[in-house]
Amino acid sequence: MTEAGETKYGKYIIDTPRVGRLGHGVLPEGEEMKGRTPSHTYIEDALIEGAANHVFISGIHAVPDPNPWLEFHAHPHDEVLLFMGTDPHHIEFLGAEVEVILGEERESHIIRKTSGVYIPKGLKHILVYRRVDRPHFLVGCSMRGEYL
Repeated sequence: MTEAGETKYGKYIIDTPRVGRLGHGVLPEGEEMKGRTPSHTYIEDALIEGAANHVFISGIHAVPDPNPWLEFHAHPHDEVLLFMGTDPHHIEFLGAEVEVILGEERESHIIRKTSGVYIPKGLKHILVYRRVDRPHFLVGCSMRGEYL
């Protein structure tokens, strides 16, 4: 067995993510977010040349502050958000309540269990946490090699 990066295909295994803020944030530069970890990006063109996707993960352990931490925004690419529970015996249990607001009409949807949300390019959206009873993961997958 070899370590990532030592072989022909090792470049496709990223075990040291890029950690930092993504665009559309409302928190002033230099201030620390409360209630969630910074975004850990594991897949993007800057890490794997030619990658057609951008994938980040963030741990949510309390209602984020600020909440919401993003502006009402849209992307020039499709995006998938996964709200993933961490109880291995009840993977569907999210342990949180998140309002997902979609479209110019600001249509509201409440997420209370492990869920996936598909956001077509150009669709404005925002997340508002209502409560967090148990830590969970937020995973974002952009159908482009960089997050815009």
